Order: sequence, then C-alpha cells, then structure tokens
Amino acid sequence: MERICIAADSTFDMTLDMVQEYGIEVSASYVRMDETDYLDYPDLPQSELFDYFRRTKKLPQTAAANPNDYELFFRQCLEGHDAVIHIAKSSGMSSCYENAVIAANEMEHVYVVDSKSISSGSALLAMEAARQKDAMPAKELTDYLNAYRDKIVGNFIIETLQYLHEGGRCSTLAYLGASTLQIRQSINIRDGKLVVGKKYMGTYKRALRDYIDASLAQHDQMRPEMVMISHSIQDEALLQSLIAQIDALHYFEKIIPLSVCAAVACHGGPNAFGLFFVTK
Repeated sequence: MERICIAADSTFDMTLDMVQEYGIEVSASYVRMDETDYLDYPDLPQSELFDYFRRTKKLPQTAAANPNDYELFFRQCLEGHDAVIHIAKSSGMSSCYENAVIAANEMEHVYVVDSKSISSGSALLAMEAARQKDAMPAKELTDYLNAYRDKIVGNFIIETLQYLHEGGRCSTLAYLGASTLQIRQSINIRDGKLVVGKKYMGTYKRALRDYIDASLAQHDQMRPEMVMISHSIQDEALLQSLIAQIDALHYFEKIIPLSVCAAVACHGGPNAFGLFFVTK
C-alpha cells in the first residue's frame, strides 16, 4: 500500500494538537501588515490583526502561498512518502488551489483536492483523508474525497461587515445599511463560493443564538459524530454559552471549536462564528 502524506492549507484552522493527532502537514499562507509579511499559521494570533486594524484603520493583506512555495512544500512531504494528497482552500475564494495545482503538475504522485470550503469545512475533509489514507491508493482516495466534500455543509455569521467592506467584498451602501439597522449577516458556502444567507436583527448575542437555532433546526439530517465551530469570538464566556446551546440538543457526540487563522480572520473580523458538519 502507498505511504500517503495528507497535507492541507493553513486556512483549515486545525490546532497543532489536531494536526499532530491526524498526521497532517500544513502549508501556510501570508499576511502583510505595513511592509512586513508574516506566515498566517501557527503563530500569528487574531488579536494582533484586530489590534493592527484598530490602530491603523488599514486591513491586513492576505496572500496565498505561491507555486514555488508549494513545490518546496510538496517535495518535503514526499520525503518518506510515496504520494501526497493536498487539501486546498476553495478555488472560489483564493488562488491557493490554482498555485498548488501548478506546482503539482511539475511533479509526480501529488494530488490536489479543491475543498470547495474554508476553515472547518476544509478540516473535515482533511480529517476524513487522514482516516482513509491506509484504505485505498492515492488516486482512488482523491476521487473519494472529491465526492465526500459534497456532504460537507458550512455557514457563518459575522458581527460587522466592516472587514468585508474594507477588503472590497461588501459595498459601502450595504455596510452602512447593516450598521444602521443592526442587521447581522449570515453567509453560506455554496459550490466553493460565499453567498449571502439569512439576515438577523438586533443585538449580536441574540443573532448568534437565533443563527444556531436556524442552522441546526434539521440536525437529524447531519451525521452525529461531530459538529465543528470556526470562530473569532473574543469573549470566552460567550463562546462557552454558544457551545452549551449546541450541546443542549443532545445530538452531537463532539463539538469542536477552532479559532480561525489570521488569513481567515482578516475577512470575517472579530466575533465571526461558523458551523460546519457532514450530512448523512
């Protein structure tokens, strides 16, 4: 059986402990603040990005790893392995997938899977890859993952559209209207792209609770093994109350919260909260 290395872009947001547990190699993206480029994983905290934005009123800039970065990364992954399967950030949101494919095309036995998701959605796919890597050859596993990803569903809610507005992903009119009317926007991931979802009114704490109720209203159609949370919640007590709300369903065996990495936090801003799960 092939010795397969499972790799993933850092925007899958798995903790270092989880990365070690599942044996996944991680390719970092970049975040630029002023004239300095930083690796977004694992040592750049969300708080540093948010502090920078508050201080300078400038949004940190994010960039995917380039093809040369990926080629070096894949060659390192192949040391001691026969093949590499790389879980890439959605091609509809980033050039990570395209750059990884360019590098893979110059090599043998490297397969790139478009996760068509981000954060915990990519993590769920990487975790499944790690579970199945000894059960089938790399090419067969790649085909399996391309089918499995269609079962992964994710969405999130954000407290403010300010970060999306500053990044050119939200119009000034929409941003000002949402701010004035206390509209909290949810965003769905559909076929690898971000699309506008349901709007929630009122305080953000209330919107978070309503969002969880709406997102998990049909939880019996979800696999009960786990639900994953991707978040940039700044208040630990608030996060624990949201976890308790999900736990009160008495349905999911595991509730796994992941703090989004710097490249993701730059777009969602503080207190973004997302839910990701696998459908039956």
